[in-house]
Amino acid sequence: MSIAAANVAPNFLLRPSITAEELKRLQDPVALFEYDGRDSDGAPYFVYTVAGWLDGMNIATFQGGATVGGQVIIINADTREQADFLAADGLGATLNALDKDEQNTRDAHKALERLSSVGEQERLNQAIRPDKNESFVDDAESIQKLRGDDVILTAGRVGVPSIKSVFPSLH
Repeated sequence: MSIAAANVAPNFLLRPSITAEELKRLQDPVALFEYDGRDSDGAPYFVYTVAGWLDGMNIATFQGGATVGGQVIIINADTREQADFLAADGLGATLNALDKDEQNTRDAHKALERLSSVGEQERLNQAIRPDKNESFVDDAESIQKLRGDDVILTAGRVGVPSIKSVFPSLH
């Protein structure tokens, strides 16, 4: 009796795992095909990991690629060609989103600096004005990303809701 290797799914728990921060630094990132199978409804799915160079070292091993935070990429598609395209496109979109997220965080910190440069009373006055300064509104919206970083706005509340939800006339 023998086990057919094609019927054995890889054990991804034993794979190297990288963080999202490391994924952003990955050079020549690739969605690496690992396995295909059928779900309980008989529909095909395809499993991918990531490969590339991190700090000058190849993260792939003889077993295959690395997981990201212990997760693999699972693609539902009719063909391997479609799945390959979707996995590569999804990895690219993820990398772009991570880059955009980093830029948004930098922009939010700059907005926080601008808001902090005026006194608390001035911020409160701006928040309650019916004809709000557009840059104040943009800065207040921008810092919402920093909630959880103990951002204090206007009357000293932490994690204030979106200024547009507080002032519906802005919609």
